[in-house]
Amino acid sequence: MSGHTKYRAFISYSHDDSRWARRIHRALEAYRLPGNLIGIKTEQGLVPKRLNPIFRDRDDLPAAGDLTASVRTALAQSGVLIVVCSPAAAASRWVNQEIQEFRSVHPQGQILAAIVAGTPGAAVGDGDGCFPAALLETGLPESEAEPVGADFRRNGDGFRMGVVKLAAGMLGLRLDQIIQRDLQRRQQRVTTVTMLSLLLAVVMTGLTLLASSARSEAERRKADAEDLIEFMLSDLQDKLEPVGRLDVLDAVGEKVVAYYAAQPTRQLSADALGRRSRAFHLLGEIESAEGDLEAAYGHFRRAYDATGQSLQTVDDDPARIFEHSQSAYWVGYYAWRQGRLDDAEGHFREYRDLAARPTAIDPANTEWLAEYAYANTNLGVVYLQSARLPEARDSFVAAGALTADLAARQPDVVQAHVDHANALAWVATVYEMTDGRDAAIAARQQEIAIYEDQLSAEVDDWNIRRDAINAERALARLLIAPGPATPAADLQIALAILEATSFEADALLQRDPANGNWRLTTVRQRLWLAQARLLDNDVAGAREAYLDASAYMAHPSWMADASARIAETRLYAALVEARIFVAMGQDESAHLRLDHLMTSLVAEANWQTEFQYGPYLYAASANELADLELRRGAAAAAATLRAHLVTTLTPISGQLRLDAAMEFHRAQSLASEAN
Repeated sequence: MSGHTKYRAFISYSHDDSRWARRIHRALEAYRLPGNLIGIKTEQGLVPKRLNPIFRDRDDLPAAGDLTASVRTALAQSGVLIVVCSPAAAASRWVNQEIQEFRSVHPQGQILAAIVAGTPGAAVGDGDGCFPAALLETGLPESEAEPVGADFRRNGDGFRMGVVKLAAGMLGLRLDQIIQRDLQRRQQRVTTVTMLSLLLAVVMTGLTLLASSARSEAERRKADAEDLIEFMLSDLQDKLEPVGRLDVLDAVGEKVVAYYAAQPTRQLSADALGRRSRAFHLLGEIESAEGDLEAAYGHFRRAYDATGQSLQTVDDDPARIFEHSQSAYWVGYYAWRQGRLDDAEGHFREYRDLAARPTAIDPANTEWLAEYAYANTNLGVVYLQSARLPEARDSFVAAGALTADLAARQPDVVQAHVDHANALAWVATVYEMTDGRDAAIAARQQEIAIYEDQLSAEVDDWNIRRDAINAERALARLLIAPGPATPAADLQIALAILEATSFEADALLQRDPANGNWRLTTVRQRLWLAQARLLDNDVAGAREAYLDASAYMAHPSWMADASARIAETRLYAALVEARIFVAMGQDESAHLRLDHLMTSLVAEANWQTEFQYGPYLYAASANELADLELRRGAAAAAATLRAHLVTTLTPISGQLRLDAAMEFHRAQSLASEAN
């Protein structure tokens, strides 16, 4: 990029093509250039390591009769214009204006077409043409006027080659240079995986041959083989898992399972059954990480059967009890993930009871005591989701006491203190519904103090920083839970907390942009900062924080995550955006956003339990919509919205978090006044 260019490219697209624009945006920003091309000088400048940043206009922001100043500025600061071409783009006034604006500020600028629908040769007016008229206004002969770019359609270049073509065009590289790089990378990957597979095949073939040798020699060799299997399931896993080599781990687990499958189950020792079950655990965790929950559940179910059989062999062996407790946990976890709370509770109860047994045998074993604490927490989560608040409170408080004991026993073990802080987070969560705001705030403050102690001791652990940011955001949320009735002193404390954690959150993503958990932390931190600034009547500051959050949500790792926590955060972002529209006096935009938000929310069958803040999102959106209806003079519509809110939330009114309860009671009060 040149000195006055801020963005590698600007993506122009019709609202109808927003899905394509997002896919192309994240694919280009995630694209890695080969080392032997980086630094080469082309007509577009020096080849960089990555193709970022790329600007993609947000069509949800305030509408205007002309291009906004921010769009004009971004066009002026972009080195290349990428136009997502389709019949919708060809008919879009905005796309044509963006092309004309780019040409006016960059007369010799590079414009690339990304064809996603329509027919390139067709005329704009016949409904099938895909090139906007402004794109064809080049002053060149008609035969040369068709723009340079890539055809993303299935019968064209396809998505992958389309991205490669755009990258080549943006950088002024020959297409064959980048294609050669992809071939080399694929060849290296194939070679690596092939060599590892051959190595594992040789090892396991050797194990099979050794097991079929003469009896006395076979027993010795078998012991050596199982030592190697133990290494594969422990040390090798510890080395490969942190670097993301799931392919190798998957091969290891499959080979171990195949090895034991060749032997009659009744002849396997308790140790062998334990190793077999750990192989199933490994395969289940890999399938889970890759998103195949059904396959993961199948592996964990087989592990559960194996550890149960092992436990029948040696009922009083703490190691076997511990292994079966892990199997019970994983089977319960997947029942919980699938929303089967009764099944999850049964397995989590078994997990808790099994985890308690080794601690009775050896009370000094801190690993087993920690597992017992985790088991109480997991059972507490199921109770919380089942609206059994007294039982949830008892479980979380028990976990808090256990982790406090462990931290006192191990003052120099960082994880022991982190576990105690995590337990306090759950205590604060349930206290919010059972003991009130002050008790919840006190628990959060205690949690934060633990993190501060660890970080002040120069513990270089970025996950602890992430947890600290989450805890401080949770404290700020409690402080501003009363909404407009928040005491001024509490609002200023919340703002100070959220302003300070902005820098920490940004540092997380600078360290590891692909870390989905860290990105979620940063997005949520910015959204709550926007909320606090709105309460402080700082509309410009709120909008700035919201736009930061939106930019963070544009990352490929975020866009690819379909989990409930991401979906819920997107809905909360929509609520914040709608409130910003209201503060800016753009009631129609706010109304559309809120209406869409409520439609999306109620489309989730289990929105009250699936989303942690589902009731709050529903109540806040309904109240905001009712306020807008009142300003329109539609008092009856406003009353209907609030009456429906009260009817919907009354059955769970005793289980609402503080901010949801505030919105519920506000609707109750205004509904009674209207009557």
